[in-house]
Amino acid sequence: MLKRNFFTTLLVGAFCLLVSYSRAWADDEEPEEEKRSPLTSAPLLQPAPHPLRPLSNRWRMLDAHGVQVPRGSILDPYNQNPLKGDFPIIGLNTFMVLTAFYNPVGVVNSLENVDPQFNNQAVAELELFHGTTVFKPKDWSIRGTVAGLFNRGQNDVEDIGLRQLFGEVKLFDVGPYYDFTSFRGGVQFFKSDFNGLIFQDFNLGGVLFGELAANRYRWTLAYFSQRQKKNGLVQFDKLNQDVFVASLVAEDIVQRGFIGEFSVHYNRDRQITGEELDVFYLGFTSTGHLGRIVLNPTFYLALGTNTLLLSPDPQGGNERSEQDIMAFLAGLEFAYPIDYLNYRAAVFLASGDDDLSDNKARGFDSILDVVNLFGGNNSFVVGGGQFGTRPNSFLPSSRALVVGRATRSNFNNPGMLAANVGLDVVFTPKLFFEGNANYFQFLKSVPDKPLGFEVNGRFAYRLALNEHLVFNIGGNVFFPMKGAEPFLGNRDVVLTGNVNLLFLF
Repeated sequence: MLKRNFFTTLLVGAFCLLVSYSRAWADDEEPEEEKRSPLTSAPLLQPAPHPLRPLSNRWRMLDAHGVQVPRGSILDPYNQNPLKGDFPIIGLNTFMVLTAFYNPVGVVNSLENVDPQFNNQAVAELELFHGTTVFKPKDWSIRGTVAGLFNRGQNDVEDIGLRQLFGEVKLFDVGPYYDFTSFRGGVQFFKSDFNGLIFQDFNLGGVLFGELAANRYRWTLAYFSQRQKKNGLVQFDKLNQDVFVASLVAEDIVQRGFIGEFSVHYNRDRQITGEELDVFYLGFTSTGHLGRIVLNPTFYLALGTNTLLLSPDPQGGNERSEQDIMAFLAGLEFAYPIDYLNYRAAVFLASGDDDLSDNKARGFDSILDVVNLFGGNNSFVVGGGQFGTRPNSFLPSSRALVVGRATRSNFNNPGMLAANVGLDVVFTPKLFFEGNANYFQFLKSVPDKPLGFEVNGRFAYRLALNEHLVFNIGGNVFFPMKGAEPFLGNRDVVLTGNVNLLFLF
């Protein structure tokens, strides 16, 4: 009897425990139901209409989620295209980028015995690289560029040749912020400062470069063994000229948005047998803004020696003369943008040499400058090379006037004062205007005799609202002054006009 009551009690207790546990479980679940109750009216997520499968290529992730990615012909540069690096061509991280452009240009001016010039340039560039470049630099890259020229008029040219052929490899990472150190070697483009004032060229060299402190500092060590060129295309014949460059670009050096570049250039030139040119350039230039105002100062000091070969002396051999080089280039650019207007002003001063017979060379000259200041090719002085300046330069080094020294720096020159005021206007997203008023004056050889004053302008029209098809038309009116008489004679005005069309793929 006692045993039966014990089992009966045990069964009743077990039943009560089970009921209590069930109620407690229901009580614990009730708040969760209440918490989710506001979402009960939302539609439940439905399975994807297609079966889920692993992604074999993350570059087509939108396709895998049912989003149609625009695609057209491989000749279409607007939508995703494997020729433009939108999809890898090997594996998941090896890409190819094809770039090509055709640029026909026509130039006319009012000078006698100067025929209209029609220039046609076609360039094709192919790059193969590895790496996801959105957040970090390329692991490696190979790039080649071929250019073809067909010019008719004052200078007839038909040529095709090499412009670039180099390889690049990332050596190692520096820290956790994708800072890096890389090396690039071969025939390559190099621009040593923001404006191309000292050295800009396509030539044979090696460049070691990298970034530090989360891309705040960018440094470069470069060496170029200059090679002969024909029509701007590299020929590989040695020039006996070596160029060394060390530079450091630092961001936010004064305040946020102000970027400065500190650099040292060394030009070792032995192009002419028996003559030696050794010049160091110590410089600072900048780009950026202080609040709304864009203020870009520039200063370069050139120091070195120039050993010249004179006529043979009576005792046999050659007499040599050594010049001490000390010259400077200083400039200041100013801009003030307001909505669709950008007001600009600039002044540059290149020191000149006032005594060509002494052993001091005080006229500033670059290694090989290519500038787009004062209107660039629209400027009669900068683009024309009429006053001892080279095309795309305002420094009167008279290199082309000295036989055998077309690329050798010349520090016995008059120097130049160049001043500019300008205005940029964005009329519409398609139509842009750039206008400049410039004043040029030699400093030493022709004192108190200004070279001239000019006004130039350019309209650019983006036909498809991008950079793939751009029409440019520009012109220049140059008013010669006393300093221009030895070059142009007694002329009141010189008119220049140009038109070009850029096709870019």
